[in-house]
Amino acid sequence: MREGYELYKKGRLLMKTGDYEEAILLFRRSAEMEPHFKTFELLGESLLTLNRISESVGPLAAATTLNRGVRAPSLLAEAFLRNQKFDDAEDFAKIALQRDPGNKRARDVLKSLETNKMLQSGRSKNPPRP
Repeated sequence: MREGYELYKKGRLLMKTGDYEEAILLFRRSAEMEPHFKTFELLGESLLTLNRISESVGPLAAATTLNRGVRAPSLLAEAFLRNQKFDDAEDFAKIALQRDPGNKRARDVLKSLETNKMLQSGRSKNPPRP
């Protein structure tokens, strides 16, 4: 049990220095030994930072389920937004806002979704001219 926590702590330090690839390896090993919401959250965040969006979803979903915090669902909403899964992005942004109505990341996701809807609406009303 102690080894999993040590791997987690090393992974956090590596994130701070920007070595996300190595941090990901340590977080994965840590999660295998001692599954913990924060390990999954930071694993997902590291993957998202490296634009490995689809890979980030599983760990962020696990973190969202294992803990009632706001950070994991807001990161998950961002991942779905970046992956153009707009309904899922909206769902998880709303979950984050239920947990913390002032969460900036979740609010930003909803604003982006609203902007996207307005742009799509404008395109359908004004089709491009030949």
